[in-house]
Amino acid sequence: MNTLLKTLLVATAITSAAANAANVTSTSASEAKFSFAGKIDPMCKTSSGTTNSVTNLVLDASQQIQDIGTLDVWCNTGKNATTEYTSANGGFLVADNAQSSKIAYTLTVDGISDINLQTGKYSHTATLAGTGISGDTKATALKIKPLSNGLNDAGTYSDTITVTVSPN
Repeated sequence: MNTLLKTLLVATAITSAAANAANVTSTSASEAKFSFAGKIDPMCKTSSGTTNSVTNLVLDASQQIQDIGTLDVWCNTGKNATTEYTSANGGFLVADNAQSSKIAYTLTVDGISDINLQTGKYSHTATLAGTGISGDTKATALKIKPLSNGLNDAGTYSDTITVTVSPN
C-alpha cells in the first residue's frame, strides 16, 4: 500500500507540473517584454520639527522685529513650496493672567512683513525649497513684531504658529 501511495503522489506531481508548464508553438516569439511603472507623488517636507520655542520676546513699547525661528523646506518637485501659516490664538499673544490679556503682532516671512494672522491663515506660494535625493533644505526666516505699547498687563504672553508645507 505504501508503494501505491508513492505512485499516486508521483503521478499527481507530474500532472500538476504539466498543467503549469507553457507550451512553445510555431507562432511563439523570440523575445519577451516586461513593462513596469510606479509613481511618486509631489511632496514637500520640513525638518524644522514641532518644538521650536522662543521664551525671551521683548514686549515693551519698542515693537522690535524678533526672530522666532527658521523654516527648513525640501520638495521633490524642483520648485518652491507653498506654506500656510495659522495662529493658535488668532494672531494674538495671549497672557497667562486672569484677564487673558492680548497683544496683537505681525508676522514676517521671507522678507514680507506686516502679515496679520488675525484675518485667518496666510499663504506664501514662493517659499524657498531644497531639492534632490540628498534632502538638502532651504531656509526661510520667521519673525514677529509684537504691537505692544509698554502699558500691557503683566503676564507671560504666548502663541503658536503652525506652518503647513505643500508642493506648488
